[in-house]
Amino acid sequence: MYKIYQRQVRRRVFRPIKSHLEKIVVKTAVKTVLAIIIILAVAFAVFNFAFPQQMATICENLGNYSLAVKYSSLRYSYTGSGLDLARCFENSLSLGDDDYIIEFGEELVGRSDFDDVCHSMETEFYELNDKYLEGERIEFDYEQRVKGKLAASYYCKGETTKAINYAFETNGTSSFASGNALILLYAEIKSAGDGDAAQIMLEKLALVTPADEDQRQMLVEVTQSLRAVVVADK
Repeated sequence: MYKIYQRQVRRRVFRPIKSHLEKIVVKTAVKTVLAIIIILAVAFAVFNFAFPQQMATICENLGNYSLAVKYSSLRYSYTGSGLDLARCFENSLSLGDDDYIIEFGEELVGRSDFDDVCHSMETEFYELNDKYLEGERIEFDYEQRVKGKLAASYYCKGETTKAINYAFETNGTSSFASGNALILLYAEIKSAGDGDAAQIMLEKLALVTPADEDQRQMLVEVTQSLRAVVVADK
């Protein structure tokens, strides 16, 4: 009987103690987890704002251009660099957001150092060519690229006349080089199957004089393609 009594006493004494200890352990664990979460959140926030360039690179590598645009824009707000603005523009192109393309593209074109930015981007492009294409030369005019993509976004936003005039003024009448603004806009018009826009562009292309035989052949191909769009859209 005495032993049974002892066991009952132990249960009465130690159960509350055990329950209390368990509560302390749980509370401590919860507090520790919360502290870790807070530390990680603060560290992430600090890294976001302190290292937007690195965060933009990570997002670009992951293909998350929606975030890449935001991080590259934050980086540009810190530096004011034309090259950082060009990165905003390129991420906008990868994202395919016409509003961003127009916003960053117009600001880029309006910069006093736009020519310097174009030179830097072209130099980087040709360095990559030498590295990966064994010196093969692919013509690349960054001004034509920026303004051609701008024109394409104007067109996608419903400003057809503005888009075609802008691309035509960018290219001029004395050449039709690969990758020019008119070709970049033509790709959008052809994709849309827009006969009215194709007809307007044909009228502009009639004023262009190619600089050599390769350009002449390219102009012929683009013209024929646009005529096919006009016929198909009737």
